[in-house]
Amino acid sequence: MSNRLWFRVEDVLPLAEHALACPTHRLTNAQVAAGEHNTPALTLRRAGSEGQLRSNGVPVWHTTHGAEQVAYGGSWRLVGARPEPDQHWYLPLRHADPDGRRLIDVLLAGRALDRNWLAIDTDTGPGCTLDARHVQLSDHRADIAPSHVRWRPVMVTSPKTGDRDYPALVADGYDAGENGYLICRFHPHTVRQMAADLAGAVARGHDAGGVPAAALRRHHRRAARRDRRRRRHPCRRRRPLLPRPGRLLQHWRLPVALAHLTH
Repeated sequence: MSNRLWFRVEDVLPLAEHALACPTHRLTNAQVAAGEHNTPALTLRRAGSEGQLRSNGVPVWHTTHGAEQVAYGGSWRLVGARPEPDQHWYLPLRHADPDGRRLIDVLLAGRALDRNWLAIDTDTGPGCTLDARHVQLSDHRADIAPSHVRWRPVMVTSPKTGDRDYPALVADGYDAGENGYLICRFHPHTVRQMAADLAGAVARGHDAGGVPAAALRRHHRRAARRDRRRRRHPCRRRRPLLPRPGRLLQHWRLPVALAHLTH
């Protein structure tokens, strides 16, 4: 199992801004274990290969469904690995590391520079404080599987795509957590086909496999903003304007027929 957990900056930064904007902050187990003062912070809970970030701000931020707002991250794990106990860390937003960097400044830089992925290194004892030294920004998700992994071709499906089947390369012997979701790589043509299938469903006036139409509309707005930035900064490296598979298309499993054959 990797020491790093990967989160999307667009999920983490609103939690950080919430913590900074709140007038008071709750006492958390992670803060008590770290022996830190009460200050705007994020708390990280890791359960095996899965991680959750929360704001310590009060009032607590709840979703429209009444659940607490959480940023979910993950890593790979060996299939069949024994469950590990939960671990907790405290991430103060305004504490400067030895180089003078603050976590909130790193998150803001990620948004400004289009570095959309945040890796948090948990290679330290639980109950410790994690500062800017323990995080890294990237413009792509790395460390999706061990470097020595073997990739096998197979058809996969997901409720997020309306249970359509797509060809993929799957990490043999590894998955994304206790839920058993597959770790997949897709050819760019397949990703474009996913985007077309989702866009077609939205155009017909209904959700695409559980992906709200608003999600794709947000993608198109992001693409328009990137176009405007590129016109202002023509030397910036260009990237294909595709919906983010890690964001919209997830929860990959084998189709029912193949799943029966593999057991």
